[in-house]
Amino acid sequence: MRTVRLKNVVLGEDPTKVIVPITGADAATLVEELRAVRAVAGVVDVVEWRADHLTRVAGPDVLAADVLAAGRLVAAEAGDLPVLFTFRTAEEGGAAAIADEDYADLTIALARSGVVDAVDVELFRDEQQVRRVVAAAHEAGVAVVMSTHDFAGTPATQEILDRLGRMVELGADVAKLAATPRDAGDVLTLLDATWTMSRRTDRPLITMAMGQVGVASRLVGGVFGSAATFGSVGAASAPGQVPVGELSRVLRVLGGG
Repeated sequence: MRTVRLKNVVLGEDPTKVIVPITGADAATLVEELRAVRAVAGVVDVVEWRADHLTRVAGPDVLAADVLAAGRLVAAEAGDLPVLFTFRTAEEGGAAAIADEDYADLTIALARSGVVDAVDVELFRDEQQVRRVVAAAHEAGVAVVMSTHDFAGTPATQEILDRLGRMVELGADVAKLAATPRDAGDVLTLLDATWTMSRRTDRPLITMAMGQVGVASRLVGGVFGSAATFGSVGAASAPGQVPVGELSRVLRVLGGG
């Protein structure tokens, strides 16, 4: 397995890592959220900063300055915790709409800023822009977590494998896929695809089934080859996230945390 180091955290080796999103709409809320995360730092490995929730995100003319200013604050408050920068677009369930070129420009600016350790890049953005972000991030020594989120259902096993494989082809350091299960069978489909892909690639994977039906995947995903899981400190940023205290206890029982 090709591991990915984010500060002192290594994705792709045991134990399963815990990622906690922060979604503050302003500086004061971001600081409050980060201090809550730092209070349980022993069970949190990575902070995902969901910059799409910033209230001042209004357009490309103000994006870079506002987000970079917030990024410096996030980095200072996060301390030793690695920061994953994510601007989740509306098409993928995020809080803001943005053109593909502006999305790429913003992500590249953060990758080059020195304030984040990894950037999230959505698979289904314009391919030219995706490749541009990947190249710039790697040039800056920043890891790429490529992602796709399916809120309509759970793709078939082969489709999941194809999407994860395409991320690897595009240069992802970590391939991430989230799906929405209708029933337990869909959760099994996701876990089976995760296990199969983990045997085929040397890249760390992160997969999850969202919503209440999919909670089990967040708890046992590491057994099937998922390198990390997302938990919550305070309000969840996605359906089905488990509070980190409960998540950590389950991971310890499973031998993954």
